[in-house]
Amino acid sequence: MIVPMPTSAPRRTGSFVLTEDVTVRVTGQARTAAAMLREHIFRQTGYLLAESPDGMLMVSHDPAMRGLGPEGYALLVSNDAIMLRAGTQAGLRHGVQTFRQLMTRDATVRAADVRDSPAFAWRGVSSALLAPAEMRKAIDRMAAYKLNVLHVFPDGDPDALRDLVEYGRDHGITVVPELGPATIELLELFPSRWVHIGTAKLTTRFAGLLERHGKLPVRWHDGDAAVLGPHGKLAEGDDGLRAIATAGWVGELRTASAVAPAW
Repeated sequence: MIVPMPTSAPRRTGSFVLTEDVTVRVTGQARTAAAMLREHIFRQTGYLLAESPDGMLMVSHDPAMRGLGPEGYALLVSNDAIMLRAGTQAGLRHGVQTFRQLMTRDATVRAADVRDSPAFAWRGVSSALLAPAEMRKAIDRMAAYKLNVLHVFPDGDPDALRDLVEYGRDHGITVVPELGPATIELLELFPSRWVHIGTAKLTTRFAGLLERHGKLPVRWHDGDAAVLGPHGKLAEGDDGLRAIATAGWVGELRTASAVAPAW
């Protein structure tokens, strides 16, 4: 089973057998994704696959695949060949992660015909800052399941935060900070378009500061449906708050409901 469940994955029989003689064909701007794929295969099998123009394992950046959306991909595994195609780097990364799930301990890849595109633009988790090694492990696990937003509370060393942002970027994870008056000076460390402001009131001054930096604010709310207007925008007079990601509350239980902002 592939997690999360793909948009389309009809059942197929058979498998592709990985050997040290298998070569990788790279087309278009797919070299980074192909390197990720080769690294995963090496870790699992010990085979360091070479590249060749007629390789049976093809990784292709194909602009024609944009019909699947900004993170979509197609992965076909037969007994004789493997073909991963996507129109974006994000799609290629997700395809590599699906390939990993199809790979077995005995160096075979289960046959599959997968076409997938995420249902939600904002797929994230929230975390306090841990030791750098633990944060990298968290990002690795997020990437494995095609999550793409890490919401953090930045109160650590700026150099460590910068490294975290870069590591996340390299793995397709956008690090979104939750900033307040005491930490707003850290804004420049985060290239994310989104900045979380917790439960704080978005004042005109705060909104202006974020706008000057090209940022959009995100804020928690208490789950009251009356607070939200069309498309998840606040209807309470905060003109500067152009979009919101929400976490609702039912009694004392936090729900997973969210309004996914457009990128």
